[in-house]
Amino acid sequence: MATGGRSLRNAVRWGLLLLALALAAYDAPQTWQNYSQWRRALPADPSAAEFWRTAFYMDVTEIGVVLGVAIALWLILWPRAKRASAEK
Repeated sequence: MATGGRSLRNAVRWGLLLLALALAAYDAPQTWQNYSQWRRALPADPSAAEFWRTAFYMDVTEIGVVLGVAIALWLILWPRAKRASAEK
């Protein structure tokens, strides 16, 4: 019975990690496009460059938060070793 709970926990851990990676990969092309637009607008239009810089930073922050939460949940759901005192 204990192995069933452990396998469910591992399945949830892997599922959350894969979901986070999928979300980050989904946002990556838009982030790259915002970066390209920012660099392209720098010499021509500083106000437009400011908009694209903000959009780029927001996308990078979103990816960072998603991956950070996934790593935190991954570590929280990590199987814990039984203590030696609990086995006695």
